[in-house]
Amino acid sequence: KRVVDVKESAHTDSRITGRGVDTVDTDRITNIYMYDNLMDEKSQNAEYEELSTMLSDIESLFFETEDSGFSTDLDNYFQAIEDLRSNPYNQIYKTNLINQGNVLVDNLQSIYSEIEDREVISQNFLTDHVDEVNGILSDIGDINREIENAIIPSNDLLDTRDRLEYQLSEFFDMDIDRGEHYSLSIGDVTAVRYNTNIHELSIVEDDVAQKDIYADINNTSTLFSNSTFDEIGDTITFTFDKDNEVSVEFGETVNGNVVDATNVIQSLMYKINNDSYMSNHVEAFNGPYSLDADDNKIPHAPTNVDHYLIIESKNSGLEGKFESTILIDDVSDGAYYETKSELKSVEAQNDIHLEVFEKEIPLESGRIKSIVDNLDSNSGSNKFETYKDMLDNFAKKLADISENYIFLGDNEYVYGEHESMIHSDASKMQSLGLFEGSTVKTLQFNDSAVGKLSQENLDYLATIHWNENVEFEEGSGDVTTFSKYFQNIRVQVSADKENVDYLATTQEAVTESLQLTYDKLVKVDKDEEMVNLIKYQSAYEANAKIITVVDEMLQTILNLKS
Repeated sequence: KRVVDVKESAHTDSRITGRGVDTVDTDRITNIYMYDNLMDEKSQNAEYEELSTMLSDIESLFFETEDSGFSTDLDNYFQAIEDLRSNPYNQIYKTNLINQGNVLVDNLQSIYSEIEDREVISQNFLTDHVDEVNGILSDIGDINREIENAIIPSNDLLDTRDRLEYQLSEFFDMDIDRGEHYSLSIGDVTAVRYNTNIHELSIVEDDVAQKDIYADINNTSTLFSNSTFDEIGDTITFTFDKDNEVSVEFGETVNGNVVDATNVIQSLMYKINNDSYMSNHVEAFNGPYSLDADDNKIPHAPTNVDHYLIIESKNSGLEGKFESTILIDDVSDGAYYETKSELKSVEAQNDIHLEVFEKEIPLESGRIKSIVDNLDSNSGSNKFETYKDMLDNFAKKLADISENYIFLGDNEYVYGEHESMIHSDASKMQSLGLFEGSTVKTLQFNDSAVGKLSQENLDYLATIHWNENVEFEEGSGDVTTFSKYFQNIRVQVSADKENVDYLATTQEAVTESLQLTYDKLVKVDKDEEMVNLIKYQSAYEANAKIITVVDEMLQTILNLKS
C-alpha cells in the first residue's frame, strides 16, 4: 500500500491565491512487528502441514479392510496352524501353512520397505528445499546490494525483499534485523550478514556406528559380575542377529591359549573377529582403541590382558544396527544374559542436520524441521523410526517365540528361545525354527521346518495367537498379544496423524486471523478506495458546476453592458 505525502506549493509572486500542492514522497505502509509475527506463525503452520502430509502417506500403508491387510494375514497364519493341528499329516494343510507364513513375512517387509521409501522421498525433498532456500538467500543478497547502492531505496525493492523473507518463513523460523546493517538468522546462526554477505546452508549427514560396551563406569568388565568362570562347562556365548553365535568354554584352546578367567575376553574377541559371517558386520575389541594419523585402530595396551568387551558395527548409521546377546552359562550358578552398559554403549544413529560454516542450525519450526526430525534418528521426534522399531519388535518376537519353547505341563509353557535359554529346565527345550532373523529385513519363514512339526509343537504354536503375556519391547513390562500389538502400531500412526491435523487446523486459523489483521493495515482496501473515488468525483463535479455558474454569470454581466 502506498500513501502520497503532499504539501502546499510555495508562493512565487504577490498573488495570495493558492498554487496547489507538490508531491513530497510516496510512503510504503507496513507493520514490521506484525509482519515478523505473521512469518513466525506461517513457519509453524508449514511445519504441521508437512508433517501431516508425511503421516498421511504412512497411514495409507496400514490401511485395512475386513478381509485384507496385515491383520488378516496374521489371522490366516494362525488359522493355518490350527488347521494343521487338527491333522498334522495333511499335506494340504502343511502347504497352506507354508504359504501363509511366507505371505506374512512378505507383507510385513512390504510395509517396512514402503516406510523406507517415504524416508528417501523426504531426503529428496530436503535437498530440493535447501537448494530453494539458498536461491532465495542469494536473491536477498542481490536486492540488498541494490538497496545499498541507492540513495533512497525504492519501495518496490523493499517489497521484493519482504516477499522473499515471506517465502523463507515457510521453511524455518528466522530473526531479521532490518537496521542499517541488514542481517537474517536461522535459529541462532547468521545466514545473511552485513546486507550482502550470504552464507549458504548445507545438509550434513554424520552417521554414528553402534557400539555395545560391557563395562561399568570404572571401565571394569561386567561379563562375570554375577557368576564365575572357573570350571569345565562354564561358557560364554555371543549371538549376533539371533541366528549366528560363537562360544568359548573354560579349558578349551583358542588361538593357542587355554581359555580361563584371565583371557576369556581375548578368546571371545578372536572368535567373533574370525567368524566368516560376523566379521563382515561387526568387530570386537578388548578395551578401547586409539587412532593413529591414518585413522588405523590401535588396540588398547597391554594386548595380552583382558580389559572389557566392545562390539562395534562396521557400518555407520542405522544400516549397521544389529541385535546381539551374551549368554553366560555357569555350571554352578546357572545361565543368565549379560546386558551392555547403557551409560557407555552407543546406539546407531543417522544424524542429519543443516549447517552454515560448520555450525549446526537449531530449527524450531518450518517445513524443513518436520523433514529433518523424521530423518534424524536422534531427534526424539522421528516418527519413521518409531514405526520401524515397532515393526522390528514384532518381527523379533515372532521369530523368537517360534524358535524354541519348554513345556512345563498343564498347558503351561516357557515361550521363546530367549526365555528358554536361561530357564532352570533349559535341558527340556524343544526346537521349532519356523522363522529366522531378528528384524523385519532379516525375517524369513523356514519352509522345511513345517514338515518336522509334531502334534506337541502345534499345540504350543496354537497358544501363541491368544497369549496376552508377550512382551514386545524388552524391559518395558507391557504385555499383549501379536494381533493387539500390531493394532497398537496402527493406532499409534492414526493418533499421531489426528493430533498433527488438530494442531495444523488450529495453527491455520491463527495464521489466517493474523494475515487478515495485517492485510487490513497494509493492503489496499478496495471499498475504501471506491468511496474516495466517488468522493473525489463528486467534488470535481461540484467544482465544475461552480465554474460553469461563474462563467454564465460573467457572460450575463457582459451582455447587460452591451
